[in-house]
Amino acid sequence: MAEKTSNFFTPRTFGPIFSLLICCGKIALFSQTSFHAELQLNDRLSLPFEVVYCEGKSPKLTVVNGEERIELRYLLEKKDSMYFEFPEIAGRLVFHKTERKGYWLNLNKTLPAKIPFQFYEAQSLLHNLRLDERLDTLPHVFTGTYDVVFIDAKGTEKAIGIFQQNGAQIEGTFRTETGDYRFLSGGVVNGKMMISCFDGVHAFLFEATSTSGNGLSGTFYSGMRYQASWTGKLNPNAELTSPYSISRPLKERAPLMIEVKNSKGKKRTLDQRFFQGKPSVVQIMGTWCPNCLDETRYFMSLKEKNAFKSVRFVMVGFENGANDKDRLQRLNKYARKIALNYGFYLGGEASTKQAGIVFHALNGVYSFPTTLFLNKKGEIVQVHSGFDGPGTGVHFTHLQEATEALLLKLLEE
Repeated sequence: MAEKTSNFFTPRTFGPIFSLLICCGKIALFSQTSFHAELQLNDRLSLPFEVVYCEGKSPKLTVVNGEERIELRYLLEKKDSMYFEFPEIAGRLVFHKTERKGYWLNLNKTLPAKIPFQFYEAQSLLHNLRLDERLDTLPHVFTGTYDVVFIDAKGTEKAIGIFQQNGAQIEGTFRTETGDYRFLSGGVVNGKMMISCFDGVHAFLFEATSTSGNGLSGTFYSGMRYQASWTGKLNPNAELTSPYSISRPLKERAPLMIEVKNSKGKKRTLDQRFFQGKPSVVQIMGTWCPNCLDETRYFMSLKEKNAFKSVRFVMVGFENGANDKDRLQRLNKYARKIALNYGFYLGGEASTKQAGIVFHALNGVYSFPTTLFLNKKGEIVQVHSGFDGPGTGVHFTHLQEATEALLLKLLEE
């Protein structure tokens, strides 16, 4: 099918901003609210992104990834250090108020990790703010849809790269069979494409140069240690395995029965008696998973629509943590922070293996999120693996259309 990548691309102007604007609840004249930011992932690699920072009695900090804006919650100031919390994902950005140096506290793992963080004005008015580099004036064109293969020590993974370019600025994403890489943004520097994302969990950096025959070859960096090579081949008709064929019931119209824990840690059995009477959407997820958060936001919006008031939504979380008490604390906090409007349960530790044990009516669980659609009898009629989120543009639209058509059909049965 034809791509419509313009859905997720909006040209922006980088560099200093001299304007009278409302900032932090007051009208203030300031020279620059947008800053180049970096995570020092290791002694050789820093990951670039952008922040918008407003000082004052009610400081504000926003992380920027292309069209995405993540407004962090201000917590406190202590010994000249500013503490901000991600609104839904577990983590903080902490920095000295004048030096603007500090750390990202990643709380999504069982053991918290501190990664050095800083932000500052771009070194030159001619530099792209996100990369703090001068973009090429006659850049190579990377726009298009690509068949992509990621290669690491464990093997290969197929993906689809979708990139849209405006001058030397690039935005886009990768779609995979387990989810998308969300909002990537950057540009072309010395003939090389450089795009990145930081959302409180993902710390992604992709580099690539063109090869003969409309190809790409590059490196993918994730977090402090992970590195993979990747290649791409221009293909407007690139496709992935259908997300409805990866996880599936072991037998047709299999009834769902799972053992979980409720928000207070009490064991519950969710079976046909529980699911009977309403079509149900059962979401296999983790609070550490941004794709799951995108899906949760979508389901929360669906639940508010009159057409889907009679659909039952159920979240089953698989969490990091030393034990189930710790995992439940993470899940309960997540539900409070996002004001979750449907029921949730704990399935166990954060692994597809554990999810497959709990959801034993399936051939396996291979991605977070994985979503089950049940009819009014509590039988599994469809399973969807992964999620095409807002960063995928038209693919997100198609997913919503397919999901809502299925739910309307189940409501009519």
